[in-house]
Amino acid sequence: MQENNPWCAAAAQLARQLHTHQTDKAGVDYFEGHLSTVASMAKTWQACVVGYLHDASEDTPHTVNQVVDMLENTCGKSLSPTDRTDIATALTLLNHHNAPDRETYIQRIAQNALARAVKLNDLTHNMDLSRLSNPTPKDLTRLERYKKEYAYLQLFCP
Repeated sequence: MQENNPWCAAAAQLARQLHTHQTDKAGVDYFEGHLSTVASMAKTWQACVVGYLHDASEDTPHTVNQVVDMLENTCGKSLSPTDRTDIATALTLLNHHNAPDRETYIQRIAQNALARAVKLNDLTHNMDLSRLSNPTPKDLTRLERYKKEYAYLQLFCP
């Protein structure tokens, strides 16, 4: 749905660049193994952009504003003020470093439709243990937490 959108293409290009040499829990390239999957589940171009970039300010030295500036530079145009605010807000909420604990992090995400949509896609992918060859007890514990978070976020969906 979003593959022809210039913002999604720019977000994909930027995410690939920012997450070079990073791998996911299965040891797969982070862009190919996780970010592309999360972005592909998006129902809007904004969710696609945030899907690609949801870990950028968390896993790289860049701030959310720097990431959004880089997105605009990569795309060669400016977001509307509303889209810029919506995307920056979602990216800020999706950075767990901005919350004092996991519960607050999830509660804040629940209140924002864009961040919530992307987090549900993120959790959907993270809950797929078939990508891990040998799930550990730690993976199973994390899966239970993810299931509870997913169910909680679903309560806020229209």
